[in-house]
Amino acid sequence: MMFELLLGHLAGDYLLQNEWMAMNKSKNTGEGWLAAFVHCFIYTWVICLFTWTFDWYWFVAVFCSHFFIDKFKLAEYYMHYIKGKGMKDYVAKDNIKSTEKTWEKPNLNRYDMLEGGFTSLVYSVTDNTMHLILMFFAYKLIY
Repeated sequence: MMFELLLGHLAGDYLLQNEWMAMNKSKNTGEGWLAAFVHCFIYTWVICLFTWTFDWYWFVAVFCSHFFIDKFKLAEYYMHYIKGKGMKDYVAKDNIKSTEKTWEKPNLNRYDMLEGGFTSLVYSVTDNTMHLILMFFAYKLIY
């Protein structure tokens, strides 16, 4: 079952999530709530298809766990408060500045680039792990 959860997660969270969903789902606006809802609805259907499980309680468990993690940026909070540096901490550095419309070319040294890449990787792994762990335990509790 874990392989089906992993494949469903990868398809739903990466292949079927468009830029609008990804960029807006954590915003606290009407569009943000809509983007989160649409993304989590599609994601949940993909998980149900890959696990071939269409019970309403499984649907609700997957939807709610995914919505909670994505909408409220739990991976970012974990990275900031537990690991000591989240994505916002990296972007907030003095040498990475943004204007209203475009990003200026940052004055990054090699360490900063390595740190940014590593932080992104750890964030992605943290987010994916949270999703998979919650689905795994939800599946074990329900079935």
